[in-house]
Amino acid sequence: MNIRLLLPLLILAVSTPAIAQYTPPDGRLVDPKSPELRFIGYSFTRTTLSNITPTNDVLQGHVIGRLFGSNSTNTLGRASFYTEQRFVPMFIYTPDILDRYATFRGLFKIDYTWGDQAYGVGNNRGGGLSGGQVNLQTLMANVDLHPPGKNFNVVIGLQRIFDNARDPNVNTLDLAQTTGYKLSYWGTQGVGVTTFWRPLATTHVRFGAYQLWENLISNDDDVGLFMVDVLTRPVPKLELGFNAWYLRDTASNRGGVSVLGQGLTSALSEYNGAVRIRIPGPSQRYKANVLWLGSNFNWNRDFVEGSWAFDGYAIANLGTIDHAGGTETGRVADIAGVAVNASVQYKYGMTNRDKIWFEVLHSTGDGDGVEDGKLNSVITGNVWGSPVGIYSSHRAFLLFPDPQVVSRYYSAVHDISNMGLGVTGVFLNAQRDLIPNRFSAKIGTAAALSTFSLDGGGNFVGGEVNAELKYNLKVFLTVGVSGAYAFMGDFYDAPRATTDGVKPINPWSTFVTLSWLMF
Repeated sequence: MNIRLLLPLLILAVSTPAIAQYTPPDGRLVDPKSPELRFIGYSFTRTTLSNITPTNDVLQGHVIGRLFGSNSTNTLGRASFYTEQRFVPMFIYTPDILDRYATFRGLFKIDYTWGDQAYGVGNNRGGGLSGGQVNLQTLMANVDLHPPGKNFNVVIGLQRIFDNARDPNVNTLDLAQTTGYKLSYWGTQGVGVTTFWRPLATTHVRFGAYQLWENLISNDDDVGLFMVDVLTRPVPKLELGFNAWYLRDTASNRGGVSVLGQGLTSALSEYNGAVRIRIPGPSQRYKANVLWLGSNFNWNRDFVEGSWAFDGYAIANLGTIDHAGGTETGRVADIAGVAVNASVQYKYGMTNRDKIWFEVLHSTGDGDGVEDGKLNSVITGNVWGSPVGIYSSHRAFLLFPDPQVVSRYYSAVHDISNMGLGVTGVFLNAQRDLIPNRFSAKIGTAAALSTFSLDGGGNFVGGEVNAELKYNLKVFLTVGVSGAYAFMGDFYDAPRATTDGVKPINPWSTFVTLSWLMF
């Protein structure tokens, strides 16, 4: 599951050569030679007590998507208790024989719930007595070509696809979550070719071409994505980014995740809480062209100079959907959706975690799908993969997605399109380092309002309060305690808002985590 892979991306900051120094006999300080083969690992354990559970036994070990949606998640009058564990190893090989011209990166994942299964084959299982499960998943396998002394590198193969101009191989997850488009649209892995170029020290450029789905290799029935991003710093405190992404979808729901398929008419979209269209007429086959144009900014990131920081983005998805096959021909709908996000932060203490921040998100929606020949919903990568758009800078736990998960990843508004209806989300958080750089506390609240409502329901999705404590036992070894309670609003009075047509019990969750970054 791609979303749950994001925590291990903290390792990216240490994927460059070591900087420790030693003193040779002549007394000079020299950097030691970086080894050809490096290992970086991430271990994450989470024990959860919650009233949220999947009601479909088949989905017990691997559940993602919209809370109360087709993934069968619901709230019950009793608590569920379980422990999950993850290990993510990364191997980086840069051979001297090639003068460090090329690097190979391989990233893998093992997830399981304690006591779930043994001596079987399948992902996200293997914590039963005696183990023996075949559950290794490949997340990344690519070649990175970087000619020495040049200001560009080319990544070929299975790699990260982020909605950010920076190279994710040498930057942290936190940076991707709080800059660019905050992984709201693209935060996953895929196959393709990416060129990262630094024409100036203050400028990042990304060119990417990716094959999202390849069906019959002799037919034009695929999904391809092309991305151009530019990030520049006109003054030291200001970063400005611009993007143009184009997606061509001629697959008409072919391929995809399991039996859910993929694409604008697929069950996968509904499963993820993204927009799912119903084309009038008997045929649901279509061809779509989607273009995203946007801009983003960041002022005083990481409080480099001063106590105030600001960031935000505005991005529009434009395009067309046409009939493909059957008796219907011509245009199904024109696409025009917009999302905006803004955040203001105030640092009041000694460390960067001593801060208060407020964030707001708004996405346009559509109440009647494509029936009027227009689709004004926001479209993200969650339409074609699961999960892909993983907006999480808000730091809510239940109302919007929280990435501190293993095999169970769900929230009320799981995609920023909110089922294509649109949403306005507001978030307020306060954090304090009780012991500087050692022990921190955080409290927060969130609320969401649907732009359009469903028949029989209102617009208020719900509100949330949450809190978290984290303690660094050692460097990169952290234990945490988190909890959240959400209030479900009149949006869920609509029978279509839940799988059983009944307004759910308010969800709550508490969990303890242990994370360890190894290198």
